[in-house]
Amino acid sequence: MENTNRKNAMQLILMITLTCLSQILSLYKSRFTAVSFGATNYMDAYNFALNIGMFVFAFITTGVTTVIIPAYVNKTDKKAIDSFITIIYSSIIIVIAIALFFRYPLVNLLTNRGIDFVNLVSDFLIIAFISQGVTAFLAVTTGYYQSINHYTIPKTIALVSNVIITIVLLSGWITNIYTYLSLLVLGAMINLILDVSVAIKSGFRYIPRLNFKNPSLRNMLLVFAPTLFSSGVYKIHTMVDITIATNLVEGQVTILSYATQIITMVNNVIVGNLTVYAYPKIIARMKEKGEKKYFWDYAIFFHAAVLLLIAGFINIGNEGVKLIFLGGRFTSSDVHSLYVFTCIYIFGQQFNIVRDLIYRYFYAKGNTKETLKNSILVSAANIILSLILVQFLGVIGIILGTVLSSLLSLLMITYRFKKEYGFGVKIIEKLLECGKNIIAMCAAVFVVYLLKMFLNLPWIIVQITVYGVITVVVYGAVLIALNTRIKHIQF
Repeated sequence: MENTNRKNAMQLILMITLTCLSQILSLYKSRFTAVSFGATNYMDAYNFALNIGMFVFAFITTGVTTVIIPAYVNKTDKKAIDSFITIIYSSIIIVIAIALFFRYPLVNLLTNRGIDFVNLVSDFLIIAFISQGVTAFLAVTTGYYQSINHYTIPKTIALVSNVIITIVLLSGWITNIYTYLSLLVLGAMINLILDVSVAIKSGFRYIPRLNFKNPSLRNMLLVFAPTLFSSGVYKIHTMVDITIATNLVEGQVTILSYATQIITMVNNVIVGNLTVYAYPKIIARMKEKGEKKYFWDYAIFFHAAVLLLIAGFINIGNEGVKLIFLGGRFTSSDVHSLYVFTCIYIFGQQFNIVRDLIYRYFYAKGNTKETLKNSILVSAANIILSLILVQFLGVIGIILGTVLSSLLSLLMITYRFKKEYGFGVKIIEKLLECGKNIIAMCAAVFVVYLLKMFLNLPWIIVQITVYGVITVVVYGAVLIALNTRIKHIQF
């Protein structure tokens, strides 16, 4: 058991490391656009188009992997899996074709920024759909890799693709936004070709077919339908945030998009990797005795990991944002706004990681109706809160509405969990463990805050290194002093 835990832990660390390296390169792409193009009307249009593309494809990406992984793990009829893939992606191609045809009235409906802004967004939307669409097709191979415990392959391929893009950017060949967007499409295509090639070598096979009479296919579609809406409806809050921001001061959409990108990086590096790692294991243990204790142990550990990240960003995020974004047409004022926006956003990730894990438990049980109900109610609350708070707090009100909605989402899905399955453990003990995590986070932030008052460290790199190490040490020391049970968790 100890060897298995060590092997699993090493695999998880490798996944996080590869994703982290890939996201660092992605951040360089953001630095390139920030320094080269600033927080301008032009960049607002680009980021708005990109968010529309991400929103559209979010409806299928999570749902596909949620259905595909159990299908591969449980050796579902191959014809049913192939038919499922054919139906889903044929449908999305049709939807995208319609959206592109009506893109001008669609964009005009979403913003009142003016005809020039609408035209820019409509032009960028074509490239955004292509790049995001190529990425969305990787959901199938990602699910296949996870089902055979090859978690690191897609991470490695994504890293290779980002390295190629970064080399081109460093060469100085990219001089305008259109060539930059063309480079992103090229990078996505390289990622797709490499990913599919390796998947085929690993045993992945797909034959386009439509076998509607297959009972396994019907079951997959029944599971997918609620997942489609629960995943997509929950993403509405991001689209609403960006849409509201388009009607505020010029540049706010761009800064908000960069904040969202940083949070996306956090999700990919920590939240995404942790849930990707845990989901197949939760499925495998569903029929074992004490699986709920195993599940809540994961929740406590994941909560601790995210709180360490929150403490780290509060302590060194301002220095990190300066290092990455400050320069060229991206000003000190823009940097300060980006740091504040991201601090508020990142605080809500502690709610999201536990909620996402609970969602995976429902998915593993084949119960996607409850997650759908939860997502619809929370998205409605998010829209209402954002529209109210933006009147008083501006962009910060939009972000605060999202964070409060994340907390509401966690509370509601936890209640549904208890109602459907029961906690299976003494939940007060688990809450106390989460409380220890919060105390450790607060201690780490407080200690670094005091040190910054008395220390005047030179160079941003030194500040990030010293304060980052101190954050980890203090956080870990406080958890040990509080006798956390994390060290006893088995993976």
